[in-house]
Amino acid sequence: MNKLKLLIIVIALSLVSSCGYRLAGKADLDPVFESTHVSYQGRGQAMAKLLEKQFEANKYVLVSAEQASALVEVLYETTDREILSVDEDGKVREYELILRVGVDVKDSEGRKLVGTQEVRLTRDFLFDINDVLGKGSEERAIYQEMRADAARLLLYRLQAITLEVEEEVKE
Repeated sequence: MNKLKLLIIVIALSLVSSCGYRLAGKADLDPVFESTHVSYQGRGQAMAKLLEKQFEANKYVLVSAEQASALVEVLYETTDREILSVDEDGKVREYELILRVGVDVKDSEGRKLVGTQEVRLTRDFLFDINDVLGKGSEERAIYQEMRADAARLLLYRLQAITLEVEEEVKE
């Protein structure tokens, strides 16, 4: 019986490794991001904090604007919701929650490394008029999850842009 379990484990591991699966590792950004400063305008403070956490989690150093080799600025963060469906009485039953985040990335001399990057995320949200307080806190939680997703997506986008630049240099 133990040999059968061992055989199953070996087969499962070989299948997982052969399909290209691997754990997410450190983001492979351009060396210019080794010392980064994240700033924000307007309502972008929560997004800036999440971006800072993403950089720190990937072992990039956050420094003051004067010491930074890369400046990441959250230009805007907007939230919106659109009606998706109504019931027979005309009351809203479902919304689409929308989060838009715009970011500029510059080097230490103020030159844009890439054009303004915008991430737009949407989620469907069922609304119940009889549970306004509960649905209000659920909506805030969904927006917070969307912000965390946007921070990860922005870091992936910076990684992809970096890889594109490196590939252009090689050609």
